Amino acid sequence: MRTVLFDLNYLLKLVSSLGYLGALLAGMLGSSSLFIPFFPSYIIIALLGATLNPLIVGLLGGLGAGVGQFLHYYVGLGSRYLMPDQWKGRLDSWRKKLDKYGVLLIFAFAATPLTPDDIIWIPLGAMRYPKLKALMAAVSGKVLLNLIYAYVGYFGWGYITDVFFL
Repeated sequence: MRTVLFDLNYLLKLVSSLGYLGALLAGMLGSSSLFIPFFPSYIIIALLGATLNPLIVGLLGGLGAGVGQFLHYYVGLGSRYLMPDQWKGRLDSWRKKLDKYGVLLIFAFAATPLTPDDIIWIPLGAMRYPKLKALMAAVSGKVLLNLIYAYVGYFGWGYITDVFFL
């Protein structure tokens, strides 16, 4: 008797029933938790990529992940009001340094699955880094990452079913 937890076909049907909205929600839920990921969006995006158009799945998953990650910016922005003035001065000097390479840094953190993005988002909010620049870089990086997940699902699902005899 197989349990639902390990029944990939059941999980695939469940996720597919959400359609493209599921990709957007999976991306948002997967990246909106602070420091501890509680929702495996990469699995959901890969499964959706196996059954739906992986390009659209990756784009929507990345959009959701970028917006979900951006919520941490506001945690940092709110924390600024609790900081001593001395720390605010230091953050403002860092912001000047980030004006040149900040977008690239945000994109790199967003596009790699191994880095916890939260460690840069809270300081970015606290230093009042420009919101639109930060959001565009985050969404771009998350779109790239989620496109990879979606195409892994698209091209790899047949291999997974062969290996596990599904």
